[in-house]
Amino acid sequence: MKRWGTCDTACSEHRLELVGAAEFDALEVGRSAVRARVAACRPVAEALAGPEPGPDGWQAAYRATQRAALAVLSRDEPPADFDEPAEHVTTWWCAECGGIDAPQPCLGICVWRPSDWVNRTGYEAARSRAAGERDVERTMVRLLRRVASVTPREGSWERNWRALHAEAREALRVSASLAAPAPDRRTAHADPA
Repeated sequence: MKRWGTCDTACSEHRLELVGAAEFDALEVGRSAVRARVAACRPVAEALAGPEPGPDGWQAAYRATQRAALAVLSRDEPPADFDEPAEHVTTWWCAECGGIDAPQPCLGICVWRPSDWVNRTGYEAARSRAAGERDVERTMVRLLRRVASVTPREGSWERNWRALHAEAREALRVSASLAAPAPDRRTAHADPA
């Protein structure tokens, strides 16, 4: 692959590792799904972390929160998987003219098609953020599963609510980290042989 530069002299070559833009886009779709699931879990966590119910409202508040948790958990959403990194290609980049070259074995027939690529460093940074966001999602889902699956014994509504209250506050604190800025996406156009 080569995008010809405009250097008057020989191009300077710097190693540049690229990942296909399709893999980056798939990563971003997975991140969006994770964020949507966290957003769906957040109202339940906020209800638990909010003001305590009145003296006679512990059981009713717990059951309402339990129904809300079950409703969120009943959505069939597969967990996002960011464990496998995308394959990358090593290219050579000229800082002077922007030329990109990725030597390939010649088959005797050259087919030049434009391709979109993302810098591997940016992809790996986005993948790292995605893994952190997935951990937040798991924390929120674990909280909702606990609420949905535990029904306190008579007389224990208040104690269970307070235990879940602390857990919900921590889950909301951790989920505040999802407000990170969008990744820097640098796309290079190159022509694979």
